[in-house]
Amino acid sequence: MRDRKRGSHRRVSMSPWKYVVATWLAGVLAAVGLGAVSPAGSALRSSLGLSAGALAWATSSITAVSAVLGIPAGWWILRIGAHRALSWGLFVMAVATAISATAGSWGLLLGSRVAEGVGYLLVFVAGPVVITRLTQGGIRSAALALWGTCVPMGLAVAAALGGVLASQWTWNRWLALTALGPLIMAGALTVVLPRLPRTPVQYPHRAVGTWNGALRLGAAYGSLSLVGVAVVMVLPLFLTEHRGVAPTVAGTVVALVCLGSAIGGLAASWLLRRGLALSSLVPLGVLMPVACLPAFSAEFPLAVSGGAATLVLLVDGLLISAVFAAVPAAVSRAEHVDVANGILNQLGSVGMLMGPPVFGLAIAAAGWGAVAAATFVFGGLGILLLLKDPRTSATCTADGVSRALEAPDGVDVGEGSEPLRKAPDVSKSNRNRI
Repeated sequence: MRDRKRGSHRRVSMSPWKYVVATWLAGVLAAVGLGAVSPAGSALRSSLGLSAGALAWATSSITAVSAVLGIPAGWWILRIGAHRALSWGLFVMAVATAISATAGSWGLLLGSRVAEGVGYLLVFVAGPVVITRLTQGGIRSAALALWGTCVPMGLAVAAALGGVLASQWTWNRWLALTALGPLIMAGALTVVLPRLPRTPVQYPHRAVGTWNGALRLGAAYGSLSLVGVAVVMVLPLFLTEHRGVAPTVAGTVVALVCLGSAIGGLAASWLLRRGLALSSLVPLGVLMPVACLPAFSAEFPLAVSGGAATLVLLVDGLLISAVFAAVPAAVSRAEHVDVANGILNQLGSVGMLMGPPVFGLAIAAAGWGAVAAATFVFGGLGILLLLKDPRTSATCTADGVSRALEAPDGVDVGEGSEPLRKAPDVSKSNRNRI
């Protein structure tokens, strides 16, 4: 009898992870599409006659869509359902990527990348919502922290795989390959994921402070994303031009640095799963500007500089995962989770777009030492925003989380706090007694 109870507890606590991993894989494949153009950039420029600026627009147009439409996407996903939006987002990405693989002009390439950005936005707004509605308690915090590793993991896969295949394949074949993953995953999710109950759509709650928590987390995410993307973008230039490193070696260093961000997110997931408070992770952010000093200095050996840059991204990835884990506690109503993730994606994408030019201007004005200064400013802003939020806690006992969504029938959400559902009206119960 005791063994049977143990087996039941193990099934209850572990069963959500198959849905979490499936959703996480969808995010990784979408992030591969985000970084797919960069490995084939030289071939694209020569084949289509593109300037460096035109190629940059084609590369960044995906995040530009999220920077403009993140919040509206949250409202739309609230209406159609997160699991549908996740599958449809992957399907849109697959079709748009297939079109870009056949592009014969910059206009068609840009248009298909914008369409791909719409699918990317649906995936990255709906994914955390699916995880939130299928998990609870400590499992939810760990699962959302794992979701925070999707972008660096996908970019690392795109850089490593694309770097190998770009020299052997045409850019058309490489882009066509990146379309297969989202297409297969879209079909798999329709089979694997349970049908989630739709959240009743209500008019936006207009009370003062309704969105303060989500906006604060979104601003923190934007600041941290600005730092992470900027460091990755300016590092190759520093290695090749300032340190005289060969491009192949620089590419390897950058790939390892990107992997550091994913490792940081995985570490956050592991720590939160074991009950560590999110607020205890935030002070680690002070390591980022300190590590930038040796990372962007030619006075240190390359191994030391590369290790320091990896530490910057590791801490950055850890804090970004902490931001995602804090979202359910930052909203006051169940239906606001969708929109809160839209806010996160919109402000995070703004940070990704601003990062490279802001750091580039700082470097042009003050030299490579400005990287540490800019990291101190924007990373410090993200840290302050996270420390200011009293709901940044792994216990998930905040008022917002106590009113969330129930999991669909037949899905075990694991141990931890109460499932996301609205608390009963105590005053109404007392009136009935009288």
